[in-house]
Amino acid sequence: MYSLLPAFVSALFFGFGVYVLVAVGGTRVSTPFVAMCATTFVWQGTWAFLFQTTNPSVGNLLVKIGYFAILFLPTTFYHFLVEVVSARSERKFLVSSYGLSAVLAIILVVGREVVDGFSVHSFGYYPRAGLLHPIHVVQTVLLAGRSGWLILRAKRHAGASSSRRLLNLCLTSLGLYSIAASDYAVNYGFDFYPFGAVFVAVSLGILAVSIVRYGLMGPRLMLATVAHEVASPLATIGLHADELYRVLPELLRGYKLAVSYGLCADRLSMAAEPDRVPALASAIRRQVDSTSTVIEMSMASLTLGRLDKRSFGAHSVSGCIQSALHRFPFRSGERELVVVASIEPDIIFWGSDSLLIFVLINLLKNALQAIASVGKGNIEIEAYRASGFCVLRFSDTGPGIAPEVLPQIFDPFFSTKAYGRGAGVGLTFCRRVCDALGGSISCDSVLGARTTFTLRLPEPASGAVRAKHDLPPPRYGLG
Repeated sequence: MYSLLPAFVSALFFGFGVYVLVAVGGTRVSTPFVAMCATTFVWQGTWAFLFQTTNPSVGNLLVKIGYFAILFLPTTFYHFLVEVVSARSERKFLVSSYGLSAVLAIILVVGREVVDGFSVHSFGYYPRAGLLHPIHVVQTVLLAGRSGWLILRAKRHAGASSSRRLLNLCLTSLGLYSIAASDYAVNYGFDFYPFGAVFVAVSLGILAVSIVRYGLMGPRLMLATVAHEVASPLATIGLHADELYRVLPELLRGYKLAVSYGLCADRLSMAAEPDRVPALASAIRRQVDSTSTVIEMSMASLTLGRLDKRSFGAHSVSGCIQSALHRFPFRSGERELVVVASIEPDIIFWGSDSLLIFVLINLLKNALQAIASVGKGNIEIEAYRASGFCVLRFSDTGPGIAPEVLPQIFDPFFSTKAYGRGAGVGLTFCRRVCDALGGSISCDSVLGARTTFTLRLPEPASGAVRAKHDLPPPRYGLG
């Protein structure tokens, strides 16, 4: 749970950084922005793993990797603002700051003077400040102050109102990013969840607006690039997690044998929980799958208005159901709650298999949350043909939906879940998809007994379907 926020922020910064680099190349404004995105990506991405690990050796390695990026982050932000206000006279200060960051990075790698290992907190491991760590803190404060002074000075000489608005956005972003420095207190032993990532994420949005003012961002290309480029590193992380899951049990078995024969001391303290480390790799895979699906679904939602129906094809309903079940990040015991009735292979619809898979994933998520809220129930999925449509029925025997709530469930931002657990956009997305495919979705519910969603999807027109054995397998992604 604690790693979700840094993982999300990390993915956002990676996507924006890669997009700017691909779209405009290495300009004087884009280069420091990409550097800032890269350092934040490494920092937050490393913390996402650090908050999950219980292995001290892995923890020490992650601390060094993450803090290596942190040491350069304030300078990259300062560099970006220097280029925004075109302050060429700051060049010597900029070079000096990069030099100091490099020196501290070398000391970090070879010793413990910058970061002295880690402390154990309620949310997991977190770096502990070393003797030289205050130098980095002072450097950060000085750079933030210098950056603010540069912006205020530039505002006094800014003529056009658009330039002043741009500088105001940068100043606001700097202020929010400075609040994130409160996380340094955790390095000195204060036990609170480092919430700086929240302000980093908001600051990212403001900087994105600033870059739009410079003409660096095109919304459509941005969406496509973020979807593609963020998916690639997430897939790589998932593959690494799978490899760890395969090899760790054998490594742990060898470690235990070595301990039992006195070949090494037992410093990992895992005798009571031998499955904890492989379970960590499995948890990483689940989060990667979940995040990838959310990113793809978000991109699909934003592009539904420009859906090209010429890309539609004939797809197996059964294949889409199996693909959704394969992609859904089930928790332990959840997959057994889903029962799929026997579906004839010739039940096919005309549209986008990717979008239907996303709809099914949304329905699965909602149904499992409803079942969990009452501690019992199951899910049944069936499909049949009726009057030129493929009818897909998705039922759960959870708590049901109250009659006064039922008419509103497809409304945007309507949610009955507790604050922070639902934004009220999932079922709206499902309805928009079904409308875009030329079909419909409806819901019937009996309070305390059952909820059934009925999807009606158009069948292919006569002559549009090839022989059954020629139908393509379900595709993945948005392409």
